[in-house]
Amino acid sequence: MSTIQSTTPPRRRRLLLAALLAAGGAASCGDERSEIERARAGEAEVTGQGVLVIVVDGLRWDHTSLAGYDRDTTPSLRKFAKESVVFENAWGVTPSMVGAHVAILAGDDPGMAIPPPPQGASEFPARDIGADEEDRWFLPEELHLLGRHFLGLGWSTAAFVDHEDIKELRGFDRGFREFVEHRGEPGDRVREEGAFGVGKRFIQWVNGRALDEDWFAYLQMNDLERSWRVNRDRDKIEIRGVEDAVKDWRVRPELSYVPPLGLVERAFHTLPPSRANRARSVTMAEYELRYDHGICAVDASVARILASVEDFGRKDNITVVILGSFGTSLGEHGLFLRAGLAEEGDLHVPLLVRPSRALRETLGWSAEGRPPVMRVKELVGSIDLAPTLVDLIGAEVTRPMLGASLRPLLQGETGPIRDRLPVRPSMIPGFALIEPESRAVVYRPDLAVPPARRSWSSWTGSGDQAEEVSEYWTRWEELIELERRWLHFGLGADEGARVQALRGMQGLAESRAEVRSL
Repeated sequence: MSTIQSTTPPRRRRLLLAALLAAGGAASCGDERSEIERARAGEAEVTGQGVLVIVVDGLRWDHTSLAGYDRDTTPSLRKFAKESVVFENAWGVTPSMVGAHVAILAGDDPGMAIPPPPQGASEFPARDIGADEEDRWFLPEELHLLGRHFLGLGWSTAAFVDHEDIKELRGFDRGFREFVEHRGEPGDRVREEGAFGVGKRFIQWVNGRALDEDWFAYLQMNDLERSWRVNRDRDKIEIRGVEDAVKDWRVRPELSYVPPLGLVERAFHTLPPSRANRARSVTMAEYELRYDHGICAVDASVARILASVEDFGRKDNITVVILGSFGTSLGEHGLFLRAGLAEEGDLHVPLLVRPSRALRETLGWSAEGRPPVMRVKELVGSIDLAPTLVDLIGAEVTRPMLGASLRPLLQGETGPIRDRLPVRPSMIPGFALIEPESRAVVYRPDLAVPPARRSWSSWTGSGDQAEEVSEYWTRWEELIELERRWLHFGLGADEGARVQALRGMQGLAESRAEVRSL
């Protein structure tokens, strides 16, 4: 196991020290300007490398301009895509808040964050996740998050999160020297939530980095999960900075129905009480318009963050990743204003990667900074981000991740990196297998009877794959159960055989030979 320890000094002291160092770093020969000011003026060179990961909760692929949506919701992402690799077939592995970020940061199955039941009890992660019971989730010490790998190479690390469930008490701070929770610290000047507040706190932090300092930052934006809130003074959401861009958008007549208000949060065919407008009846068309307004506002905030960083001469030295953690259901399959199933609206998300100049050269991009292939159609998952970044920075891992590195696809190589992606719903128990051209979903396998429990989407082979899918998941859950017992309690060490078996079950390119021998 890794000996890297996450040391987190008092945050206020560290931020003050960083500010003092930044302010005094260039105070020589009568020049009282900071290093960052001199870099902005072109009088100093930025040599430190940066990796910036921006994760947007609730962002579904088909509502972005990248997917050809009829509203230009993401003009900044569309521009960003011209110098990035866009993964068109990227999926989250669960629509639960904690589970989604575990998968992204750990490159592992979200079930690893669930404390195992007592020895001998029969309880699989899929049932825990399906019950949406995240209160008892906790990241074990041996589940190394992405920040640890950067920290082990001497990089500065920071996370700026935007939801109360992604917090230090769950272990999300491991590997981050600075971990700034939802709304920041008491006493901070910036206490705003959402992309605006997260962005301001990040800019303050990154501008305190020395010009030769390597750094990694993780930004979570939960704006879209709040897009159902109504401004107290007017019946529309806050769309700061994009009023002109959205002024001509109109509601869709085909969505003019009013969904009924539910009595509980987790229910089908009704609106969650916390996300519904109780002051008046609101049509689904208006809710959808609010959601698209929110996407456009987040897009503008991301653009401002990148512009602020690039304004100080850091653009060529930063690798930027933008992805959705999960999507949002807008009435499809009976679920309103939240994600919770294993369907396309819940889990098909955007993923864009723009490497730094040094990495572009290593990956074989053109001198103009264009990738060999700009649009990748191969199946990838959010679980693949962590192994990709670890691969790109050359870090070593003591325990293999369950995801696959996307490096071959960034280099323009053809062919799949995985044959299938196991995913889970969060509203109800179940499981799903996503393949490049198909998806098979089984909900409530313990109660439902055929054919109601099956949901197939262009599934290859015979028309009924329920038995095959169930057998796959039974084996997957058994291995996950054993592995999380090892991670949480140190029971059942097996020298990595389980992890390799789980990798082989996904058909990862580098594991296909291994799985044939199991």
